[in-house]
Amino acid sequence: MVSRRLVFSKWSSVQNRPDFLPSTVATELAEAIAADPESTVLKTDEVTTGITVIEAGSETEPTIIQLLALRGPTQRPSQYTPGEKLGPLPLLDDQYPADVTHVAIWPDGIVGQDLHSNAPRLGRLSFYLRKKLNQHVAFEQLFRPDMRERLEEIKGHLRTVQISLTRPEYIDTRGGAFATLIPQVFGEAAPSIAVTIGMGRYGPRNRYLNDATEEAVFQVVEDMHDLVDRLIISGRNERTGRIEEINLLNERMQVHTDLPPSPDVDTLPDERAVIDELKSAYRNFQVSGMFVRAVQAQAMRPRLRLSDPSGRVYPCSHG
Repeated sequence: MVSRRLVFSKWSSVQNRPDFLPSTVATELAEAIAADPESTVLKTDEVTTGITVIEAGSETEPTIIQLLALRGPTQRPSQYTPGEKLGPLPLLDDQYPADVTHVAIWPDGIVGQDLHSNAPRLGRLSFYLRKKLNQHVAFEQLFRPDMRERLEEIKGHLRTVQISLTRPEYIDTRGGAFATLIPQVFGEAAPSIAVTIGMGRYGPRNRYLNDATEEAVFQVVEDMHDLVDRLIISGRNERTGRIEEINLLNERMQVHTDLPPSPDVDTLPDERAVIDELKSAYRNFQVSGMFVRAVQAQAMRPRLRLSDPSGRVYPCSHG
């Protein structure tokens, strides 16, 4: 069996841009790929991406695509044989090492994907659609409805923040919240970063992270996107007096599942099984009202930031 997390987010059209219509876009893309299979690959200086349209969808059914993070000739891994020198991985010019995820986009604004450690994220899809088709779509993570209340209860009393992130080449991490949280000593070359910011185990119990740091933390929570691999926040709950820890990635709308392996590549899940499980999880969240509650919670509750936004441009996975 192959383990996967089926994670759900919200999608929306981008302001001042034409409405994003998943089935229409998928149909256009499928026709272009059928006419020229090479057209599925988007090559830029930063990343190489491919898409396969599995189901174009409709006004009532989801659009299903296979999203591939590809490694071009300058990004390919080496081949290692014990006792021998490293050598190039033998591939033809039109062959790519690939990491894959399946994305289901429902017409009601919900999107789901099967996540694993190397899966391409939705920000890559947004980038692809913008560059390839001039289509703009914004993705926003969905959390369990009670997560924001729990954060509100420790706001102003944060003790520790653990954050790790990977820097996808198509997103700029300079400035904004990350400039506050991530020491600049890491520089542009660091592909991944892990930082713990806190008062220390033996620090005074009545001392907390300063306002600027807490502001940056909550800004990351509000706009949490593809860069963040781990975000754990701990702080004192003034109502209970206890230190509480919140792992933001565990608070996402998600289902853990084991899937049968693909008959073609046994390290990947069977494609049909992935699609069926995504549709099943979507139906269960819909019937239970969890999607409605999660979307309403994000739309209606006050922002978690301590002060008004400064007007800085903050990088996110929007188109």
